[in-house]
Amino acid sequence: MLKKIRLLFFMLCCLQSAHSAPQIPGTITLLNDSPYILTATVYTHSGDYLGQITLQPGEQKNFTSNLNSTNLNRPGMSDVSITPYRVVWTCAGGGGVYSTCHDGSVGAFIRANSYPGPLYCSPKEEKQKPAAKTPGSRSEKK
Repeated sequence: MLKKIRLLFFMLCCLQSAHSAPQIPGTITLLNDSPYILTATVYTHSGDYLGQITLQPGEQKNFTSNLNSTNLNRPGMSDVSITPYRVVWTCAGGGGVYSTCHDGSVGAFIRANSYPGPLYCSPKEEKQKPAAKTPGSRSEKK
């Protein structure tokens, strides 16, 4: 009886896996090896937005997208490509592009300093505070 239950369970598992679409995770590893806080924005090779993540200096994260087989319906575009990924590293606070990777394949290790770009973020401009009055000073009215 136990053997029949195991056999039935095995057959159901095989049947389920035969009817489900294969899921291939597309993972890339992102490393912010710069001295700046950067945001990595990931796009498909065709230019579709996949997501973004902000990393502190020295921080490393995995970015995973689920590459299910889908029926992409895009008139006039017969060739749609998800990989290689395009990763745009930008400076925090809208400071501009730091670097851009155009060839991030699945499983790639993408470092911010390894790709073309200015590799520099402008420092944020601090707002000037009004001068504080010192004790004993008078404001003169004219």
